[in-house]
Amino acid sequence: MKHHGVSLVLSVVVASAMLVPAQAYEPKKDWPCVQVKVPELSPAMMWSGPELTGPAADWRKSPNAGATARKLIIRRYSEEQVAQFVAAFAKQLSRDERQVEMTRLFAASFNLVAAERRDIIAGIERFTKRQRQLADNVRKTRAELEASLKHQNPSDAQLAERREIEERLNWQTRIFDDREKSTRFVCEVPTLLEKRLFLIAREIANNIDG
Repeated sequence: MKHHGVSLVLSVVVASAMLVPAQAYEPKKDWPCVQVKVPELSPAMMWSGPELTGPAADWRKSPNAGATARKLIIRRYSEEQVAQFVAAFAKQLSRDERQVEMTRLFAASFNLVAAERRDIIAGIERFTKRQRQLADNVRKTRAELEASLKHQNPSDAQLAERREIEERLNWQTRIFDDREKSTRFVCEVPTLLEKRLFLIAREIANNIDG
């Protein structure tokens, strides 16, 4: 009778734990995002100003351009603030140096964002590989649980083992699901970085000719 009562409780808990179809935990592709994967950005996508060659490309020789770019790429700053930062940078330039320095400002912004974006994409790929490992663990534990449920009259030891497996499955699925919910947010970051670059390029273009 004791075994029957415990088995009944376990069967209810196990049924809840196994409601999610097994295929929900199939390995994902290396790129989990709805957004198309674009490994590298091209300046031509957003920049129609002077070519990023020669002195104009050497933004590290302009400490002010680098410092301003590092501020422009911070996403907590609004579009209005970005416009103000770019206008302030342009205002302190003479007409002769404006083309080169404003181009350097874009070059600095582009290189900083591109580097951050590469790191984000690499992180998404690592995240996906980890999810695949977690999915493998979930499937293996489900198989263990299904095998355990085949015992018609389980002993105390088998019931204890079943409880351990069920708890492990619940924990593994919770971790997998929690991480899966964050995928959408993580996948939006490269797009947000691209939008920030387009905004910076637009404001520089509005101020480059004085």
